Amino acid sequence: MSNSLFLLEAFLLFVAPGPTNALLMAGAVKREQATKLLAAQACGYGMAAGFWLLSRPLMPPDAIEMLKFVAVGWLSILGLRLIASNSIDVSQRRDGLSVLATTVLNPKAFVYCLAMVPMDAGPGNLGIFWMLLVGTTALTGSLWVLLGKRLRGSRRIADKVAGAALFGFALLLLRPLLIAAAV
Repeated sequence: MSNSLFLLEAFLLFVAPGPTNALLMAGAVKREQATKLLAAQACGYGMAAGFWLLSRPLMPPDAIEMLKFVAVGWLSILGLRLIASNSIDVSQRRDGLSVLATTVLNPKAFVYCLAMVPMDAGPGNLGIFWMLLVGTTALTGSLWVLLGKRLRGSRRIADKVAGAALFGFALLLLRPLLIAAAV
């Protein structure tokens, strides 16, 4: 695969709507401190990618399924919290941690690390792939923040839309697991 094709695929993966991007946009709509949101996103993806890149040779196939269940639970709780109007406020420490945790559990990190990064990549190359992930997510996250700043809307509507999106992503993660269990 060429470098430009890999970068395009990584960009498309992380710019696509997802749980972290929903929180970034909602925070920007509400005029929250976008820098804190982007820092939480960078830390979350950095930690998740570090874990997945270093441990992928040791990963049993069931580990990904277990992580999906954890992600479904977290996204459901956070989504319902937002729908119930308990808004995310990045000025409060615990809500900044919510953004961080959502990003750590974001399935895009393990898709990138386990499906896109070549399995035969050496340790030096894994560092480059890690930096590409952090850089790409900084760029795509900034685009979602800019989109949120462009949208005019109330804080309450932003919370409800972000909450519904998070709950929807949880259901999308759960669907393949339910199909596999039924078969």
